[in-house]
Formats: sequence, C-alpha cells, structure tokens
Amino acid sequence: MAEEKKDELVPVTAEYEVVDHVDDQAIIELMTGQTIQDYVYSFKQGGRTVEGLTLAGINEAANRRGGIQVEEVDYEERDHSWIATAKAVDTITGSSRYGAYEQPKMVGGRADPFAFTKAIHKAQRNAVKQLLPVPVIREVLNFYLKRKIGSGSAAEQPQLQQSSGGISTAQKATFAIANNLAGPLEGKGIDKAALWNYIKRKYGVESRNDMSEMQWTQLSAELKAAETSPQLLDELCERIKQLTTAAQESEVPEPEEAANQKTVPSDGAPAENTQPQDSPF
Repeated sequence: MAEEKKDELVPVTAEYEVVDHVDDQAIIELMTGQTIQDYVYSFKQGGRTVEGLTLAGINEAANRRGGIQVEEVDYEERDHSWIATAKAVDTITGSSRYGAYEQPKMVGGRADPFAFTKAIHKAQRNAVKQLLPVPVIREVLNFYLKRKIGSGSAAEQPQLQQSSGGISTAQKATFAIANNLAGPLEGKGIDKAALWNYIKRKYGVESRNDMSEMQWTQLSAELKAAETSPQLLDELCERIKQLTTAAQESEVPEPEEAANQKTVPSDGAPAENTQPQDSPF
C-alpha cells in the first residue's frame, strides 16, 4: 500500500523538483548579475509532457499582462528553513492572492547563502502566478518554448500575439463589455471616442488590429472590473480623463494661418474630417 502511494506522488514530486531546480538557478543568476537562461520548463514524465513557466517566465508574463504587483511580503526564520508569504494584487480587477514557500537553509549538505532570497522570490512567484490569465501564460510559454528548441526567432513574436483567424475570444469579450459600459460611461461624460483614445494611448496602437491577444485580455479584465464595481468604474473614468487631459496639454498648437488653411479649402467649402476613426466599439 505504501509503495502504491509513493508511485502516485512521483509525477507531482518530479515536477516540483524540476521547477525548484530551475528557479533556484534563476534566483542565483539574478543575484549574481548573470543572464537568466530559462523562462520555461519542459520534460517527459509518465508518458506525458509537462510544461510550464519558471519564476523568470512568470515575471515576464506579469510584465506583459501589467497591473500585477506584490504589496505584502512577510517571513519567518526557523531552525532549518525560511518561510515567506507574499500578497499579490491585480490593480485592474481588484483581485488578490497569497503565496507561500518554505526554503531549507541547507542544500547538498551545505549552508545555502541564497536560502532567504529563494524563499522570498518563490513566495512572490506563487502569489503572482495565481493572477495570470491563461492566454498570457500560454503566449509566453509558446514563445519561449519555440525559442528553447531553436525553431523560433524574434520575427515570429508578432505571430504569437495575433489571434488565430478573425476576432479572438478576448476581443469579443471586450466588445461586449464595452457595449454594456457605454451607458454608465456616457453618464459620467465619457463617450466611445474618449474610451478608444484612452485605449490607443495606453497600449500605443493606432488600430484594433495592432493589439495583441494579451492586450485584449488585459483590457477585457479592466473593463469587466469597471462593470462590476461602481468604485472601479469611477477609477476607470478618472484614468481616461487624466490621460485625455495629459494628451491635450502635450499637444503643440498649430499656427493660426496653417489651421485656417486646413479648415477652409481653396474652393471655400468647409473641410471634411478625413481622420480615420478605427474605434472597434
């Protein structure tokens, strides 16, 4: 019976050991100023392929997602280990998660000088990972797996960011939520044009086709949070107004003569606004 229980635990134990080994190396590389090598792990176990993000990969995914930050870190020293806990917060949705990790002070029969640092980083890793949307994890995982096996290149990255054929699930969700928010936003003085200008400036795009799946996922989460909470709706409106004001203040006014030439053509007819409006809403 004991042997059967041991066999059942092998795959889980093996995966944890691989992840911990890779993450230990990443933390040492980080602390000693080396270049981090592994963002993903992939190995065969029990006839299946186990794949996932390392600590470095999770941090990369969090950076791409945006809006995730660690607010609290606590630790406790024990005789033979360090225990750390961390609280990560998604500032877009308002969600929060806790992560914990116990790191032994000894490794291979020797005192580990990085034991405390490993405990802190791994606790943060465990908290942040719970807040990452699946599409973001998949995007980073696929990109670095391709690079790891040598079949990918920097030129392939844009392809990973595009949805597969037509409008993606994240885009559809964003459109639906934006339409639901149209009334509440207009009630606070925010029309669809202002919302779209906010999105373009926030993500640095000119067209909806420029946005990646990850960005649609992030935007969807931001709008969904505003839809479900009056406080978060007010915060979204404030961000839109602040960004609009900042953009207006940074614009350089055109000379009066040049402006008149633009608005009054030579035939005397009023000029039409030919600026393309690519609002997806």
